[in-house]
Amino acid sequence: MPEVNLQPMYAAQAAAMDIVFGMTAKTLDAYQRLTELGMQTMKETLANNQETVRQAFAAKSPQELFALQATAVEPAAEKARAFFQQVQEIAASTREEFQKVAAAQYETNKQTFQEIFEKLAQNVPSGSEGAFNAWQAAMTSGASLCESMQQSTKQAIELAETQVANAAAAAAAGHKGGGQSAGRVVVAKR
Repeated sequence: MPEVNLQPMYAAQAAAMDIVFGMTAKTLDAYQRLTELGMQTMKETLANNQETVRQAFAAKSPQELFALQATAVEPAAEKARAFFQQVQEIAASTREEFQKVAAAQYETNKQTFQEIFEKLAQNVPSGSEGAFNAWQAAMTSGASLCESMQQSTKQAIELAETQVANAAAAAAAGHKGGGQSAGRVVVAKR
């Protein structure tokens, strides 16, 4: 039996390892950006809370205290919305990078394995065509399964993003309505 050149497969595996290390670096970059965002938000929140407490101690009447409390709620909600939007943007950009790399790697691997199959098909020993065809059918079925899983995962991610965006918009709309309707929604769900 002629020898099959597996060098393309070895090169694909080496490229895959480079991709793993590259994606690990991108993950760490996203984690760093999220950590920096969290630290920045905590510092700003601490400073805002300190100022609010200072103003509360300076209030001369209960009405002044309630007015301070009422004016502090909307900026806090807006900052929370902005924070979650930035988190979502970081996650979305990281996910997009992962999807691009995964799609490119999938296509490269698919092409490499197709070339290997074609070379193997040319050198199948007489009498083993049935086994080779069964093996090739199993590999084709596996590739179809991977493509279906990729599409399902993409749809699930898009649905989750839409639901998160809708929930954030509903929360912001409920808050702008004075917070009363948001309280009623929570009570109604219980």
